[in-house]
Amino acid sequence: MSKQPLEHRPDEQKTGLTMYKKLLSSAFLTFLFSFLLIVTNILFANDNLDRLLTKNDAAEDIELYFEIIDQQHGNPYQFISRSEFRELIDQTITELPNVITFKDFDILLSKLNNKIRCGHTVVSLDTETLKAANDQAQFFPYPIRIIDDSYFIDFEDGNLPLGAELISINGNPVQSMTEELSELTVTDGFSATKPIRDIESRFGYYYFLKYGASRVFEVAFKTPSGENLTQTIEGIEGNKMLANNYYRPVYKLNERYYHFTHLDAIDSLQTLVLTLNTFQANPDWFFKQLASRYNEESNEFDFENLIIDLRLNEGGDRRILNFLYEFMGGGQLIDPSKTFVRTQDIELADYLVAINGANSSTDVVENAGSYLKEHFNLAEANGYAGTTQNWHDQFDLGIHWEGKAFNGNIYVLTSGKTFSAAADLARILSSMDNVTLVGEETGGGHNGRTANMLLNYSLPNTQTMLQVPVIYEEFINVSNNSEGRGTFPDHLVTQSYSDLLNKKDSAFEFTLQLISQSPSFGSH
Repeated sequence: MSKQPLEHRPDEQKTGLTMYKKLLSSAFLTFLFSFLLIVTNILFANDNLDRLLTKNDAAEDIELYFEIIDQQHGNPYQFISRSEFRELIDQTITELPNVITFKDFDILLSKLNNKIRCGHTVVSLDTETLKAANDQAQFFPYPIRIIDDSYFIDFEDGNLPLGAELISINGNPVQSMTEELSELTVTDGFSATKPIRDIESRFGYYYFLKYGASRVFEVAFKTPSGENLTQTIEGIEGNKMLANNYYRPVYKLNERYYHFTHLDAIDSLQTLVLTLNTFQANPDWFFKQLASRYNEESNEFDFENLIIDLRLNEGGDRRILNFLYEFMGGGQLIDPSKTFVRTQDIELADYLVAINGANSSTDVVENAGSYLKEHFNLAEANGYAGTTQNWHDQFDLGIHWEGKAFNGNIYVLTSGKTFSAAADLARILSSMDNVTLVGEETGGGHNGRTANMLLNYSLPNTQTMLQVPVIYEEFINVSNNSEGRGTFPDHLVTQSYSDLLNKKDSAFEFTLQLISQSPSFGSH
């Protein structure tokens, strides 16, 4: 029997064949997608962020992210309601594409995380992926400075001149970058300075996360003389990029700008400069350095003014605050706060990687839970309140200042990067009569923040790392301050474009002027 042409076949045969073709096409597309997914993951498993993730796997990780935040975070709904946050979670899951790259997933999750407005709640690429990416020469190489929402090169040793104003990078207009990149940052509340300084200090990373990696960058810029030019520059490895950004100041005429901690003197002004770029340091250093400037026989210091530079300090060991306060304020630090947790238990421990940097072994998890039950046992509507108000009682390093407290003029330099324990120190010192704050609003909350007991989770499908703080603190001894803002300086001083070109450290030089003009100069 000869085969009938398709157009002469019965309708049911045509219908059946059409359905069969559709099924075959669907099956083929499913197979093709699965095959490409497997091949892509094999090819790029080690060092490429373009690995593909299915919608179901992405939705599962986003849902788990919400559960962790909802159950474990100390105060996730301080600046957004639970219903609003849940709605954002649902909307994000609904709008997921059928496949998404790992990097784009991290962008989505970072945008969600930004809505909590907690600087200690951090989303980041998994360690192995980030390490592999950092080994590639694909990051924008030069540090930048943001002045009045314009981006300028803050670097002398590259192919772009110091002070060059960036117009576009690989066709991406710089004018819109602050809004887009700010969504990937974290901050306590509504600090206006921390997102800006975060973008500055990690511009290469944020650009990479948002716009992708590149071996070369086509940069359109305006020179300080006003000439519009285009230059192609090569990318560099991630670690070099971060190092360039961290040791950024081009005005670094002193070691204080590129050491974690430093002590130096300006003899002509009888001024000691204590630069604390981190609190992740051995506290013995502080004791020895400061003690070396004190005469035990006369009970006098060999300086009359003290500058404490906290502008690059993002915190660390809070116990150091005790010793520093003894040195400047005399006596033990009293900084009471009301503290709360949402649960006495360590939730979703199956996904837990570490607690306060220690691997989440059974003992570590049990000890953390015991700690919460011991210190937070007053049941309240939304969790448990702590019984201890002055947490610094527990932060005794065994190092104490036995000499006379320094009673000269103290100047504290702050910026948007002054965060966590460093923001605490600026806030505490700001209430003292002999202390003047110079610089910018701090990045850490003035009235309260969620910070202590940091839990690190790994989401199962993407291995995205999530840091979640457990304990919320509401500071008691604080001056009036706008809700959700940082500590404000007595003198607002930011770098101008002219200062950038002249390599001038605006806040520091302003402080030296204050000292030289002070009526009390030379009276101690």
